[in-house]
Amino acid sequence: MQNAAGGSPADNNPEDLIARIAESADKDAFASLFDSFAPRVKYFLIRQGTSVELAEELAQEALLTVWRKADYFASRRGTAASWLFALARNLRSAAARRD
Repeated sequence: MQNAAGGSPADNNPEDLIARIAESADKDAFASLFDSFAPRVKYFLIRQGTSVELAEELAQEALLTVWRKADYFASRRGTAASWLFALARNLRSAAARRD
């Protein structure tokens, strides 16, 4: 079975998507990861007390960090989701220190 992007459903595994971004700057993999995680990260940040506007900005920045630093992800240390939410949490902390 194939998904809308033409790959198998396993191709949407976040760890695999990050690997594809790290290996070949795969824009389709990034778009898939972004579509899956940006709303979840934004909601996570809002639940932590972040304004909607700042949550949107920080969610985008967290995903851009994945684009830039995908090769730093190590699945043996945790899941892609835990890494992404940790990035978002750290960005939120940095934003709070600036304010």
